[in-house]
Amino acid sequence: MSDLEITGRCLCGAVTYEATSKNGRLGVCHCSDCQRWKGGPFIGLDVETISIEGPVRWYSSSEWAERGSCSECGSALFWRMKDGRHQTVSAGSVDDPSAIKDIKSHIFIDSKPDYYDFTGDAPRLTGEETLAMVMEQMKAEDA
Repeated sequence: MSDLEITGRCLCGAVTYEATSKNGRLGVCHCSDCQRWKGGPFIGLDVETISIEGPVRWYSSSEWAERGSCSECGSALFWRMKDGRHQTVSAGSVDDPSAIKDIKSHIFIDSKPDYYDFTGDAPRLTGEETLAMVMEQMKAEDA
């Protein structure tokens, strides 16, 4: 897959960004933090590089991750690990959503409430499986 160059913005347009996704990986997080932050699941596109312009408010949501929202309109836009290993942009903020083809995975599926569902056969990982996968990836990257 070739690099996917994307642009995006918040609802009011005060925050804009340009990003590159090497893998085009679109994931859905069903954790309770994402549900409170987004009012539902967070659907995010993995990006390797990103340039952000505008008033972003970063919130430290855990010891290892933070979330970025527009400080003007409140749009939930970004999720990233504090160590820089992983960053995503909200799929809903992408200017050309037709560039994103399909969901590659669901995480924290055991936290998903019954009132919504997704079709498709993308892998679905529990919270425990998700954290184990992240820890394994971090160990591999550190080796």
